[in-house]
Amino acid sequence: METMGKGERRKKTQGFLLCLHLLTLLQIAAPSSAQNITTTTTTSAADPAEPLSYRTYPADLTVAVGEPAVFRCGVPQASPNFTFTFHGAHGNYILTCPSGHVEDVPQALYGSCDMKNGESLAVWSLKGTSFPDNGSRVSCQQAKNPNSAAAVLYVYDNGISHAILIGCLIGGVIGVLLVFGLLYTMLQRSETLQKCFRGGKTPEDLTTIVTKE
Repeated sequence: METMGKGERRKKTQGFLLCLHLLTLLQIAAPSSAQNITTTTTTSAADPAEPLSYRTYPADLTVAVGEPAVFRCGVPQASPNFTFTFHGAHGNYILTCPSGHVEDVPQALYGSCDMKNGESLAVWSLKGTSFPDNGSRVSCQQAKNPNSAAAVLYVYDNGISHAILIGCLIGGVIGVLLVFGLLYTMLQRSETLQKCFRGGKTPEDLTTIVTKE
């Protein structure tokens, strides 16, 4: 009976140890499985949403008259099709990316498309701003994206335009004076011009005619 009792206790001990091993394995495997499930779910939820978004948003600009202005807009390379429109005082101009197609634009306005760093990027460059450009805006619209991005251009007077106007007026007055001074000098030195202004007869001719009479 003692032998049978020892055998039963040994079996119970072995069964208990086996249960402990199984519990330990389950505890080790459970977190890794949960982590894998969480990672997979997050990835699958983020992938569809990323292409329909803007990576570079156009920003409002405030520049002095005469200074250049540059607007940028970019979308992920996975969904590169979008339009970047410039709404200016002289009309609306559409830049289509990534093809780079752009309608006829004024010489001061330049549009371009580029693909770099996983981004489809569009750029509108205004070489020199003027007062009519104040309030101009740009709008960026990605294909199949209900949301758009926009920005506004503000042009202010920093006093340089008044200085240029005054300089032009002074320069014009000086130019007129120089022209009249040059004409007067030429008139004094040229006998031909003197004859033209005096009717073609010199004082000697007039004296001779009076003497003969």
